[in-house]
Amino acid sequence: MLNFSVNEELCVKCGLCAQDCFYGLIELDEFPRVTDEQKCFQCQHCLAICPTGAISILGNSPEDSIPLKGSLADEDMVATLIKGRRSIRAYKAEPLEPERIQKLLDVAWHAPTGVNSRCVHITLMDDPESVKKFRDEVYDRLEDALEKGTSEIPYVVNLFKMVCQQMKESNIDVLFRDAPHFVVVSAPQSAPSRVADMTIFLSYFELMAQSMKIGTLWNGILKRVIESILPDLKERLGIPEDHELGYAMLFGKPAVKYQRTIERGEARVRRVEW
Repeated sequence: MLNFSVNEELCVKCGLCAQDCFYGLIELDEFPRVTDEQKCFQCQHCLAICPTGAISILGNSPEDSIPLKGSLADEDMVATLIKGRRSIRAYKAEPLEPERIQKLLDVAWHAPTGVNSRCVHITLMDDPESVKKFRDEVYDRLEDALEKGTSEIPYVVNLFKMVCQQMKESNIDVLFRDAPHFVVVSAPQSAPSRVADMTIFLSYFELMAQSMKIGTLWNGILKRVIESILPDLKERLGIPEDHELGYAMLFGKPAVKYQRTIERGEARVRRVEW
């Protein structure tokens, strides 16, 4: 049920909700109405665009939303956020508060997905003790796999050897960086834009984390370990069998503090005319 409703006292019959509906499912009779609820992909544009806050849908009302006027960060603030983002490879031992993790996930969940499918599956390990046990098992099994011979290891064998060597000889955790938390994203292979959806979700997750002074690190090594060497971990992590693995991301309180943005110059662009 969409629970699409219109506050008739507020509605000015401007027609913006009907104009902005992607599938053209809103008609203006006396007041706006949805003609086919089954075709609606629940984007909530009608709620967002209504200038008087007359429309509610899916149990969400304008009163539950944040007005955008005067609330959005200006372009220079967003530019600083993006340019100031750093990959964090050193974390404090203490975990994040559960409510902060939940806020981070809830905001990132608003990332766009193809046809609003919202099919990204988030696997979270937020208990630091569980992360340590998981890390120790991964290192032990990775080392065993390397000892059995390189025929069982993909082309990145030298990278995995370095990971194990650093941990064994110097106690440097290249794989998990002693982070107290991590997420892994996956999506059904049937999803229309699964690769983009997973990447966009983690990008939103990372930028929101940056705004909350939470450090993050894209972890391609862990993704490869799960995919290529220890595939049983996928099932044990609760990732559905028909899902494609996207990426892993470490996060926690950073043990380093960067003082300024970096500068990469102008974007390399090839302008095309037709």
